Amino acid sequence: MSGNDQRKRTRLQQLSDRLIFSLTGKKPRHKHPHIPSEKVLFSEDFNKPVVIIPKREPVVKKKKPGLLKRLVNPKNKYRSNSHHGGIHLNPPTTSPEREGAGFTDSDISQIAVEDRPRPPMPAKAKPKPQHKRKSLHRILFGTRKKKQEPVRLVIENKSDDKHVIRKALRTESYALLNSLGFYILAYLTVYLFYQFSTALVASNFNIDSVLFYYEIFFPIGNASPLWNRSNIIAITFAGPFIAILTTLLLLRAVLLREKLGPQFRLFLLWVAFHSATHFLGAFVAGIATSQGFGYVADWLFINVFFRILISLVFLFLLTITGYNSTVFALETIPSGIRQQRWRLSLSLGLRFILPWIIGGLMVIAIKFPDSAPQHPNIMVYDAIIIATMGFMVIPVFFNRKARPRSLAERPPEFKRPPGILVFVSAMVALVVFRLIFERGLHLVINFSFDVGFYR
Repeated sequence: MSGNDQRKRTRLQQLSDRLIFSLTGKKPRHKHPHIPSEKVLFSEDFNKPVVIIPKREPVVKKKKPGLLKRLVNPKNKYRSNSHHGGIHLNPPTTSPEREGAGFTDSDISQIAVEDRPRPPMPAKAKPKPQHKRKSLHRILFGTRKKKQEPVRLVIENKSDDKHVIRKALRTESYALLNSLGFYILAYLTVYLFYQFSTALVASNFNIDSVLFYYEIFFPIGNASPLWNRSNIIAITFAGPFIAILTTLLLLRAVLLREKLGPQFRLFLLWVAFHSATHFLGAFVAGIATSQGFGYVADWLFINVFFRILISLVFLFLLTITGYNSTVFALETIPSGIRQQRWRLSLSLGLRFILPWIIGGLMVIAIKFPDSAPQHPNIMVYDAIIIATMGFMVIPVFFNRKARPRSLAERPPEFKRPPGILVFVSAMVALVVFRLIFERGLHLVINFSFDVGFYR
């Protein structure tokens, strides 16, 4: 093709490109000349191809590893990971035509060698995570991630079927007796620990004590020279101190365990509630009656303003503790009941609020003295402690955000709790408690430790 024809074709192509761009607004696409993907070598007769070499892909050079990596892993050498295509030979390697064309066996073998793929490097072994030892403080007082079961509560209206309501009340009546029995048993447990710890500390100061069912009596009287400021504070603070330690141990360690039976979990929850009221509520009762824990505030000469302030703070702590303990309360209720809102509200009211009211009245009635006590306001002191339990059980009823965990020991949904048996056992224990401590249990504890030579 001459130069004039090529120039004319270029001008025509430019005109056609402008016309296409003005009509469509797009630039025309021109076909590029076909580039062969294989390179063919022919022999001298130009008829039979001798070697067909595929076109190589462009090799992308990898970045060399740094000095630090080469020192740490010297086997990981820099190597390009390109793979060349194979070489196809049409005539046999011993053909005289190929020798005449100038190709020897060594040349063909050198061309036909392929780069073998590099074997994969062995995976680096991941170091095993080191489990840190948990301290005793973290086990008792540290926070743990609680496993919560998915939200399954469904807000439903109360059922109008009288049969369903009657059946629910019949089931919850057994649960009421069951929880009431555990409330009484837990109170007796905490009360005995409270009084025995007080008697134990008093014996350290050579002060004997007599335990009645309504108070702890000191035979030396109130005007004895054995009394002083330090032992009064120590003796009256011993019981509340044991109570708060029991509360922290149960709420922060024991009740967090998943392998606890529902009955035992309910009993420990009532023990934790009573222990909390025998410290936080006992201070409020002591400030109001100048009995028990109130002697600590009296002999520390705390101002009236700070007494009222500390009492309000302690009541607030009772409320927060009860609100955060809703999870433990829900774990004592079967999951089938928790799915319905009205059943859950009914269950919380009959399992926690009513046992507190009925059980508290029963305890006050059984502890009412038949003679004048050594401390005149001791019954008011105990009644206020029982009343402060309301700051813990009422917030449980209003906490809608709490979600129970998936426990290993779940409360049975179709098994009726042994409410009658537990309630009868609690009543028997209450009567035995009244009969044993009616005459007073004289506690004389002597600590004697002497080391010396015999001869």
